[in-house]
Amino acid sequence: MTSGPPFAQLLREFRTTTGLTQERLAELAGLSAVAIGALEGGRRTAPRISTVGQLADALRLSRDDRQRLATAARRPNKPRERAFGIPRQLPPAVADFTGRADELRRLVELLRSPHAAAPGIVISSIGGMAGVGKTTLAVQASRRAVDQFPDGQLYLNLRGSGEKPLTPTDALTALMLSLGLPATGIPDNGHATAARYRTALAGRRILLMLDDVASVDQVALLMPGTPGAVVVMTSRHPLTSLPGVRHLALEVMTEAEALQLLTEVVGQPLEGAERETGLDIVRRCGLLPLAIRIAGGRARTTGLDDVAVSLAKHRGRLQLLTGPAAEVGQSIALSLDHLRYAGDPIGSAAAEAFPVLALLDGDRFPLRAAAAVIDRSLDDTEDLLERLVDVHLLETPALHQYWMHDLVRETGRMLAATTLPGSTVADARSRELTCYVSTLWRWEELRGREEVYGSRTGIPWSLGAEDLDDLELAEDWLGSELPNVVRLARTAAPGEAGERLAVVRLALGMLPLSIALMRFAEARATVAAALEHSDGLPEELEFGLFYAAGALASAAGLYEESGRWLRQALVNARRRESAADVAACLIDIGYGLGRLGRPAEGMPLCEEGLAAVVESQLAKFEVGANVAVGSLAGLAGDLERQWTAFDRALTLMSELSAPAPAVIHKSMIGHSYRDSGRYDASAAILRDNLRAVRELGKQVLEADVLIELGTTLLASGDLAEAERTLRTGLELAARFPEENREAALLQPLGQVLAAQGSPTEATAHWHRAITLYERQVDPRADVVRKLLSELQLGRRFGEGFEGGGDQRVVGSRPPGGDQDSAGGSRGLQGPDHRGRSRRERQAGDQGDPGVGGAEGGY
Repeated sequence: MTSGPPFAQLLREFRTTTGLTQERLAELAGLSAVAIGALEGGRRTAPRISTVGQLADALRLSRDDRQRLATAARRPNKPRERAFGIPRQLPPAVADFTGRADELRRLVELLRSPHAAAPGIVISSIGGMAGVGKTTLAVQASRRAVDQFPDGQLYLNLRGSGEKPLTPTDALTALMLSLGLPATGIPDNGHATAARYRTALAGRRILLMLDDVASVDQVALLMPGTPGAVVVMTSRHPLTSLPGVRHLALEVMTEAEALQLLTEVVGQPLEGAERETGLDIVRRCGLLPLAIRIAGGRARTTGLDDVAVSLAKHRGRLQLLTGPAAEVGQSIALSLDHLRYAGDPIGSAAAEAFPVLALLDGDRFPLRAAAAVIDRSLDDTEDLLERLVDVHLLETPALHQYWMHDLVRETGRMLAATTLPGSTVADARSRELTCYVSTLWRWEELRGREEVYGSRTGIPWSLGAEDLDDLELAEDWLGSELPNVVRLARTAAPGEAGERLAVVRLALGMLPLSIALMRFAEARATVAAALEHSDGLPEELEFGLFYAAGALASAAGLYEESGRWLRQALVNARRRESAADVAACLIDIGYGLGRLGRPAEGMPLCEEGLAAVVESQLAKFEVGANVAVGSLAGLAGDLERQWTAFDRALTLMSELSAPAPAVIHKSMIGHSYRDSGRYDASAAILRDNLRAVRELGKQVLEADVLIELGTTLLASGDLAEAERTLRTGLELAARFPEENREAALLQPLGQVLAAQGSPTEATAHWHRAITLYERQVDPRADVVRKLLSELQLGRRFGEGFEGGGDQRVVGSRPPGGDQDSAGGSRGLQGPDHRGRSRRERQAGDQGDPGVGGAEGGY
């Protein structure tokens, strides 16, 4: 038995010191014995403050010991997860894991030394019947070897035993999103997406856990292409035809293992007659760990004899279930009956809610969504969810997050199908979708922005989320729920008119959220789902979808696609005679043409957009419009027009721009000046920008400015200062690995070192940059390969490598976006993170970063 989390250890220590049983402590504290057991067993790790106080009073703790208990109950503050961070998705290990010693040892050894077993890709498949403990074993072993996978751990439930297993394409999409990548490739070509996925995994020491696999066909495209990644799969079916897989067959527990597990769950030794009763229980549970845990949870409160008798009575109760499902179903029915008839209102409500909660899809569901689905308050819902945790029908992997075993969900859905009217099921699914829509638009309200799309007129779109009053907490909740947002959008988009409208509202809200989180893949997927079923929308909402699709395509560097969507948005905006929307589209389209190497075509559009901004007195959009015009003028070689437009933008910035957008715009102006050969002007504005960003305290933005300044110094030939600047940037980038700045700094630093006569160090930096770029499927990897080739060719023929003043100086990744930083009607477009235009790929040059927070989101 594991010692459990700190709170569990401390509570057990205080209770045993005072000589109290769990039942007596529960009585004194006004809690259930099940709750005490869950806390001491580590199954509930985040008790409420009031619960901690009740326990401290019952234990008569001193002031110091009360503080120790309260401190142990707190969760450590975690930094807010940002886009493209290192994924750590493994479910939590169970606290009462027991048995399976040989299987656990073999699997841990394989994970800790994968290449001792095989030189290539290591794949392990754990097979066995439902409820036998495949996932529990896989998680336990993976947790013990997690230090071997510093680049992350991915988890995906493929739902192979459910009614609708994930398709290979959907599975690929989910994994790509987990890696922070847009799951876009050749339409309907899973092999093209799989190639990008394997490239992203190449060179990474990463663990991929694929749970509940249906077949080899379902996972064939998910296998990595190079060593480094290790795959662990669980399946009810043999996967013998998968090349190179190592099979681990998991049988039911031995009677000794099963009895030990029941002992751990019950929380006391089983001796004499109790041992015989325990053996009867585990046999009736089919020696299946899941069924034993559920039955044991009941035994903690009613005793072993009652459980044994009840199991005998329930034999054959759920006749539609067969095999392992029948064994688990008996335990579930037993637990639900106890909750329903024990005279406890919370328990009765929990039993009533169970089949409704089983309708929730996704690997996890949050407290807020559960409350919406069962139509109860958050406090009431938390009480009944925790009661279901107590009896092992739910697990709680994180605070206010819940997980239901597939087999438990299967039983719950069977109960829902036989006991709930169809309208209840439909209403539950609708309330889940509405929960996410209302939370998203409540976040938008908390930002203090002006109303868009009529979202606050009549019945506000945020209805039901009025309790949220903290912007950062709302944003963090939404950031953690992005997979569920995409799932809901794809599921509901083909539905009835009300569902389609809700998905549209979800998609429209995802654009600003994607910029706040600096994460765009999920927003693109949500908008794509809404567009697929968008017939008959009001024109303003149609415009919003077209504009969002264009903005997000631009954020991915897909300027051709962006232009197609924005032109549709422009037609809509002209039809509605919306000056702001027309201006936004014109400037975005024009700037995108510039990025495609067609500034002469783009300039008239940008000028028309700027004129509309001035004529309509859209002052807050004028900064971004002038940055766009200046950038295109620079590309066209019209340096006077470039200077005039930038001078106007800089003048307006002091009056209109918030500090962060001003930093972003100045970096882009510096970039444009550098590409025009105006190195002194570029360095001057970037040095001023560096001072401003340091006062602002935004270190990620500071790294962006250092990238731009270092690249300008390289281009101008000031190699010593360029090296110092870029190395300072690398120190900052190391603090924020999830923001992916390191490669953009290593690239020009390698050029500096090559020009200074340090080709070995330059080569090492470039190889590292290529690896990092490839992980993000970033085409700049090809640019760095070209630099390496030129260096090697020059060394072969005894030539030097020039670091500055030519077109081999490659620009940085663009800085982060902000919706205030440009002049569009929504001003919400995101930055270009990874893509480049066809011209840029052909020329081997990165091109300009976007203007205004978002590649032209004016």
